[in-house]
Amino acid sequence: MGFRGASGLVFYFFRELLVTLPAFPRARREYRSALRTAPKGEPRVVCVGDNLDEVNGIALTSRIQLRELRRQGREAYLFGVSFHTKTPRSEDPDGAVILASGTYSVDQAGYSHSELAVVRLRDFLDFLRKHPVDLIEFQTPGPVMGLCLFTAKILGIPTLSHYRTDILVYSELLMTHRPGKWFVQTWTTLATRWAGPVIVPSDAYRQKVEAMGVPAHRIRKLPRGVDLASFNPGRRNRDSWSSHGIPTDGFLLLYVGRISAEKNLAALASAFIACLENRPDLRLIMVGDGPYRAEMETGLKSSGRAHFTGVLMGDALATAFASADLFVFPSLTDTFGNSVVEALASGLPALVSDEGGPREIVVSGVCGEVFPHRDPMALGAGILSLASDPDRLNRYRPEARARAQDFTYEKSGDAFWNFYKSILKN
Repeated sequence: MGFRGASGLVFYFFRELLVTLPAFPRARREYRSALRTAPKGEPRVVCVGDNLDEVNGIALTSRIQLRELRRQGREAYLFGVSFHTKTPRSEDPDGAVILASGTYSVDQAGYSHSELAVVRLRDFLDFLRKHPVDLIEFQTPGPVMGLCLFTAKILGIPTLSHYRTDILVYSELLMTHRPGKWFVQTWTTLATRWAGPVIVPSDAYRQKVEAMGVPAHRIRKLPRGVDLASFNPGRRNRDSWSSHGIPTDGFLLLYVGRISAEKNLAALASAFIACLENRPDLRLIMVGDGPYRAEMETGLKSSGRAHFTGVLMGDALATAFASADLFVFPSLTDTFGNSVVEALASGLPALVSDEGGPREIVVSGVCGEVFPHRDPMALGAGILSLASDPDRLNRYRPEARARAQDFTYEKSGDAFWNFYKSILKN
């Protein structure tokens, strides 16, 4: 048809909707019939999201949350679309992760190795026929959510959404096409309102979602969880940095996450260069990848004290957290900050900004510090202050681990499940 890019995404979105419309009346009857004969008791829930077939924070934490819910004997599923180079499939646990067929995909603005895709809607209807869920939670306001939300409304399935990514700010920072930016922001606002109750990971984003027009009584702050067994101080091994070609002399600053402009990493680079004038023994270790990496790496190369490892996972990531001296996370756009909790769980004190979710994780003066992001000197001052006070860091380390105990998978799973039940009850 000649459609490409965003116009192709819109065309195939509505095409998929139109070709599936004749199947909706039968699907509604079959869903309601299956619901009547399904066992009563605990709810059946599916979490639906875009970008679930990629390596990103939402995909990883969604799978972890699903495993915990299934471990607790709860009937939960994860539904998304397969990446265009991969085969549609089901994955463990017990085939509960369904990655359906896509009919069209386009690269996502500002994100390498990421795409937005139009899901084959009949695959979602087939899923609902096999698993007549009581509730749908939407993870991201993308085209998969749009098609599945419309389906849920037609079939009469209660829905809610999880505001996990600050799309409004991300689009402002990463998109240059003004009509596209307006569309993304408008759709995000409308979809969030339309989906029903909204889960937020922090009070900061409770206020942002309320500003989008969602009534306060429909917004619920729920805790996230991290793997406290994998991330722990016992992983500390300073010699492990040699495997990445990083000397272990001096004081090691660690950042873990997406290396992208919206993470406020330009401020971190500037602060690090300034700090080296007073503390030439500092080293900055950047774990992760992203579109800002090349520029940041080039800018810091002359210092000889900045190192980029790329993405680390599993034991390598857990060891990295435990083997640094201070975690630095300057982001102003994170709704929560999983990597901050992983750092604390590893006994690593954290320095975070006073904007977004991380400030609600770090108890300033107990397990780390919170710097005022509007003060251009504050980040560097915070780094120098902590690097020059080993006694304070030693006091923070056990408190960091203790603070992380508030963010277990079990607590998170229970909180989410109780919220699901309250929605269905009401």
